[in-house]
Amino acid sequence: MKTLKLALAAALTMPAMSIFAEEAESEHSVSYNVGLFSEYVFRGYTQTHNDPALQGGVDYEHSSGFYLGAWASNVSWTVDNGSSSYYESGGTAEIDIYGGFAGEFGDSGVGYDVGFLQYLYPGDRRDAVANAHTLELYGGLSYKDFGITYYEVVSDAAWTWGKAQGSGDDADGTFYVSVDFEHDIGQYMNVDGLTATLHWGHQKFAGAANDPYTYEDVLVGIDKEVMGLNVGFNYTNTNQSETTWGKVDGKYLGEQRGVFYVSKEF
Repeated sequence: MKTLKLALAAALTMPAMSIFAEEAESEHSVSYNVGLFSEYVFRGYTQTHNDPALQGGVDYEHSSGFYLGAWASNVSWTVDNGSSSYYESGGTAEIDIYGGFAGEFGDSGVGYDVGFLQYLYPGDRRDAVANAHTLELYGGLSYKDFGITYYEVVSDAAWTWGKAQGSGDDADGTFYVSVDFEHDIGQYMNVDGLTATLHWGHQKFAGAANDPYTYEDVLVGIDKEVMGLNVGFNYTNTNQSETTWGKVDGKYLGEQRGVFYVSKEF
């Protein structure tokens, strides 16, 4: 789900960029990113079930702090359950559209970032399944290497959660809190471009019937710039009960995983 220049990055398998939008060198700037990952993990849960993911995106930034971007990845969670899959056809791609405004409170060193994030999963969804498309609003603060961001779902359904699933509850009000730390550890070893990332997240689904699905996730990552590429490894895990989500291909969706990647931003 995109290499945004905010705390979203730590929740994904993308290498952590600066937590909030950087000041543009000119009034308008456009950047691109592409990456190959051994697996796509979002908020502690696999999206590709042990299979690699090819991801990429484009970002526009204005010197005022306004930004807009798009990002895409292959996914498989929508179709991995055979005849019980969420989609009859398609559903194997995730496309994210996002935008917002980022800046700093005077010369305080405290950054802010507010915006929207629309997740899209094109394809033919089964009628009995709630919509997978999800719209979140977010707001975050950062200081030096630390950042905290709050995301709240404002759509009626989120990632197939909603009334069509039989819970009787809208997904509206589902929220996620992300706390992130990114630090240049290479400075202590005379190694250029070596960065460590720590992340903790809390996911809460709206509706009393969905309380058992509340969980927390963690990520510990290391990233090294090598010949203009970012090469890294992320360890992810959740505290979700193994029986809550069940297994797909013999593996629990939220169990601990190691993800290797190589990516480039240009």
